Amino acid sequence: MSSILAVAQSGLRVESLRLAVSANNVANLGTGNFVPGRVEAQEQEGGGVSGRVVKEDTHQNAPEFEARLDRALVGVSGTDLLAETVGQLSASMSFRANVASLRTADETLAALMTIERD
Repeated sequence: MSSILAVAQSGLRVESLRLAVSANNVANLGTGNFVPGRVEAQEQEGGGVSGRVVKEDTHQNAPEFEARLDRALVGVSGTDLLAETVGQLSASMSFRANVASLRTADETLAALMTIERD
């Protein structure tokens, strides 16, 4: 079983990766032949999470893709700005939750150390 610190740190790494991949997708919005990526998170045995970047299948030749382009929220690369914005907000909130877990663990450890000294 992993400690709460290790679990929270693994969550921070995955959410940082999500933000970096999303930023890359948005930066390449107008880049032809760019394939947007996304992060797949996987639970680790014993606790924690890991992430890996996979490329999205945007089906750029499909009629649905052309309809999405008409919304003006999808770039020529297939990057959907609405989906990227929601994903960034979600990753940010998850990052904050993992930071809160780290703080709580740190405060609990500090309280235990104070009790032990007394």
